[in-house]
Amino acid sequence: MVTLLKKIHENEIHPSIILGKRGSVNAFDVITGTMTAGVRVIQRNSDVPTRPHIHSEKQLLYLIEGVADITNGKETLSLKPGDFVLLESNEEHYVITQDQEAKVFEIKYS
Repeated sequence: MVTLLKKIHENEIHPSIILGKRGSVNAFDVITGTMTAGVRVIQRNSDVPTRPHIHSEKQLLYLIEGVADITNGKETLSLKPGDFVLLESNEEHYVITQDQEAKVFEIKYS
């Protein structure tokens, strides 16, 4: 019998670092390829990522911990734990944190 169940703890993943205009994000990707899924830990006092920032995939964000703002340059949404954000492909966006880090679950998909 082949088992498909697999457990990975975020501490087992070496994060990639995404630099911002100010601050950075630790990206813990568990799935990469045609779809990307993982956790993002946005450091406090960050404005990330660097500009301009767009990608061809759609994106779903879910705020797990902390508080953050997300902006497309025209509209800004204040996020608290439990909030989802849906972004269309090629929609410019940035995340801003103040005095605490934010932990976000992210999925990028076509």
